Amino acid sequence: MDRQKVADQVGELLRQTYDDVLREPFPDRLRDLLERLESDRPMFFREARAAEDSDAAITLTER
Repeated sequence: MDRQKVADQVGELLRQTYDDVLREPFPDRLRDLLERLESDRPMFFREARAAEDSDAAITLTER
């Protein structure tokens, strides 16, 4: 098998796996932890979450 073809297949599988992970619901336990931490540093976590949501949305729309 051609090395480039194998590399392309591996790349596609990694992209599919990443997309699948982005579509999974955020675990309640982690959300609760973030909410407790957010009470100590509300702006930091709100901005970080907004950046992550934006990055995920861009990634999904690019596919």
